[in-house]
Amino acid sequence: MMNRISSVCIALSIAVLPAYIQAQAKLKEVNVYFMFLGTDGAHSDLLPLKRKVSATAPLVPAMEALLSDPSAEEQKKGYVSASYGAMKLVSAKINKGTARIDFSREIKPDYNPGDLQTLAFESAVTKTAKQFPGVRKVVVCVNGMNEFGVGMTVDAPIACPKIR
Repeated sequence: MMNRISSVCIALSIAVLPAYIQAQAKLKEVNVYFMFLGTDGAHSDLLPLKRKVSATAPLVPAMEALLSDPSAEEQKKGYVSASYGAMKLVSAKINKGTARIDFSREIKPDYNPGDLQTLAFESAVTKTAKQFPGVRKVVVCVNGMNEFGVGMTVDAPIACPKIR
């Protein structure tokens, strides 16, 4: 019985290992920006953490990584996600040097992320996206709107521009 189990384990390893190695070879390490508050909460910086994403199309998985929480170990060091309001990635496209990254979030009457939180998120998205070749400009939209710091200058979000 043990020889049979060992044989099955070896056969599975031989079958699965090449696919695993090939998948790992298609990964690339990128910077994904998170808020760093420090262990005492006295800091407020955007700092990069390394993540492995698809080497062939890294923008979408990098944005998905940005929406996820840092690991438990990273959280102990004072890192938190810059996202807010249960955000989801809708799309991420690059056209003529401009990356347009669209998110959705639930709007709740009892929750307002505030201008500084929205600006930190926009900056985290921009810094994460600009590391990729060919990205010179980044347009970040949430529910089709630019809601980043608009309360400081205008009293309502403005529609995101069309990218041609």
